[in-house]
Amino acid sequence: MDILSAVLFGIIQGAAEFLPVSSSAHLALCHSLLGLITPDCYPGFDVLLHLGTLAAVIIVYGKDLCGVAKGLFTAPKKLLKNRFRLDALENSERLAVFAVVATLPTVAAALLGMDDLSDTLALYPAAVGALLIINGVMLIIADLCKKQTVTAETVQYRHAAGMGLFQALATVPGISRSGATVTGGMLCGIKRQDAVKLSFIMSVPAILGACVLKAPELIRAQPDMQTLLVYGAGCAAAAVFGLLAIKLLVFVSGNSKFRYFSYYCFAIGAYAVFRGLNG
Repeated sequence: MDILSAVLFGIIQGAAEFLPVSSSAHLALCHSLLGLITPDCYPGFDVLLHLGTLAAVIIVYGKDLCGVAKGLFTAPKKLLKNRFRLDALENSERLAVFAVVATLPTVAAALLGMDDLSDTLALYPAAVGALLIINGVMLIIADLCKKQTVTAETVQYRHAAGMGLFQALATVPGISRSGATVTGGMLCGIKRQDAVKLSFIMSVPAILGACVLKAPELIRAQPDMQTLLVYGAGCAAAAVFGLLAIKLLVFVSGNSKFRYFSYYCFAIGAYAVFRGLNG
């Protein structure tokens, strides 16, 4: 792999990971329609791409994440003492509990073999395109949601479970993790901007989990210095474009609608279906 290819993958991973257009779909379509070799074919490269996107989240939500990290240690005692009532917790502790509960469906999906299903679907452009169209419909549904009253400071277990289930659905290529979780949050009654914030916070355990699972590949590969420099370029691109994507989605959530992303998903999805069905 050369630096230009690594940077290209970093841009795709960083931008599409956080914008509601599915990074896995774009990578799968680049492979099946353009013949590009995907990052997971380079041992350990996708680990560094995920670390780049993780860095972007930390830069934007570092203060909240520090509170969440502390809350993981202080919340259990308070929950046991107060019969698991979330209103007995501080805001950071509530976010910590939210992140844990929201991650459980994704863990269950992984144990049930959703990764294998995702790998299989990624081989068929028409399937990925159809899922992108579904993703676009989901974004329109998010725009149609009304009367959200729940905030990040008032979320309950059911809200965490709801967003977690939508995150588990986003395991397949074509369904955006951010788009699915924000839509799920809004369907559960969470305000749009708070749903976006919660979506990014709950992305951290998912990204960390992916890094942990893939890290042995990087260790076994023992890449030389030149390879690490190329991988590092991809990681930097993922971080920069991930940061820009987060800022853009936060801006859009407060000032506009998600329908513009849905139009993009419809266009790319339709093209992928057409190409997939017509060779």
